[in-house]
Amino acid sequence: MLKKSLTILCLFGSIYSNFAQQVAGKVLTKTNEPIPFATIQIGPNYGVITNEEGSFSIETEGFKASDSVYISCLGFERKGLVLEEFSSKIYKLDEQVNELHEVYVTNRPLTIDSIMYYVNRNLKKNYRPELVRYDVFSRRTEYIVGKDADFEIDKSTGFKKKQLEAFNKDFDELERSLLNNKSKQYTEFVGTLFIKDKETSKLKVDKAIRLLDERNDQSVEKLAEKGQELILKHLDKDKVYTVKSGWFKVSDSVSLKENNNKMDDTINSLKFIRNMVHKMVEEHGFSSKTILNFITDTKKYEYEIKDITFIGSEMVYVISYAPRRSSADFEGTFYVSHETFAILKADYKFAKGRIGEKLNLKLLLGVKYIEQNKKGSVIYKKHKEGYYYPNYMTDQLDRYFYVDRPIKFKDNNSSEKVSFDFKVEGVFKEKNEILVMDESQISISEFNATKEKRKIDYETLKAFDPNYWKDYNVLEPLKEMKEFKVID
Repeated sequence: MLKKSLTILCLFGSIYSNFAQQVAGKVLTKTNEPIPFATIQIGPNYGVITNEEGSFSIETEGFKASDSVYISCLGFERKGLVLEEFSSKIYKLDEQVNELHEVYVTNRPLTIDSIMYYVNRNLKKNYRPELVRYDVFSRRTEYIVGKDADFEIDKSTGFKKKQLEAFNKDFDELERSLLNNKSKQYTEFVGTLFIKDKETSKLKVDKAIRLLDERNDQSVEKLAEKGQELILKHLDKDKVYTVKSGWFKVSDSVSLKENNNKMDDTINSLKFIRNMVHKMVEEHGFSSKTILNFITDTKKYEYEIKDITFIGSEMVYVISYAPRRSSADFEGTFYVSHETFAILKADYKFAKGRIGEKLNLKLLLGVKYIEQNKKGSVIYKKHKEGYYYPNYMTDQLDRYFYVDRPIKFKDNNSSEKVSFDFKVEGVFKEKNEILVMDESQISISEFNATKEKRKIDYETLKAFDPNYWKDYNVLEPLKEMKEFKVID
């Protein structure tokens, strides 16, 4: 008899609603451990999931007091109650005990090779990734962990002493903001993603919000803008310069006039956000080019059936995997339906010693960049027509960066020049979550008729507002996000 898995698998549904009465609570084990991604469901098609801390919030107005509420998660007994008993409190689930020899009845127990064969043979049947519409909720968390920073004017023939002091004072403030800032920033939106194929999509955003302290914005775009602003502040914008960095001449004629040096507005660009969301959906599909290549590239990975568990009466294989070849990047666990051989859930992380994209020109150019510590999960939901679609996706990544380069500006019409020493080291940390609240197939004419805007109109808040998404069943925020507040 196989040992019962300690890993929790939850399949869930979350449908957009427009109710007003809200119930908030938490789902825990009997030992007070949070149960992430458990389902809280009212009726057959309406529900939410718990977040990583086991917390949830759901709108209930419009249902009858006698309607049933079910709280469930794989590995636990389902708890049922009527709506009039459902309130904002803690709910504990009993661990489910299965006598596997009573239910695992088959004359031909499948081997791991057989399971992976049927999984791949049924991919096209089980998933429909093109000509589809997803109603989505997206949450992005990002911040910088600064390790080292040193910005200074090394020498200048064009600045007086007081100018140099003012310039280096501004640089000192930029250093402190990088090294001392501990705040995170959050971006959320609700909208609809229309996917034509792997390369083409459109996005309509209904509502979007940012939680950030604009004085300490540490995004890549804002750091670059701050550096540019300092140069524009202290150099003569009416002059034209030759710019040299290290051994290399960058340009013979750089004008610092603001109208020629505005950065592209990627922060508010709908195209940028659409591409990010579409890429995340595609990366949680099944091919040799996606994160989930451990499903299709079976020769690169080692597999082991770790356990058998159940979703109701449906048997599920719990399979672990790890790299067999150096070209394989991930390790983790995934879950396979015995009935349809669909992947129901997959967890992944970089295997030991594995990294993502990298650039190491530290000795030559003073630049180093490495993607590290990638990990994430995807959970699929079964449509009433029998196919599956991604219901929840989360992905985390650290981007280590190191830059140590001298930069020299020389006035093309005089002997004046300014030399900077620029050194910065740190880690950009980001986490993306996408909750698909509803899904439907679309026609090519529907896709072609869809129009999208160029910009997203974000509302920026200085403190977390628990009522902002009250008309939507979105993913409950974590405690740290609820505590967000900008101190004036």
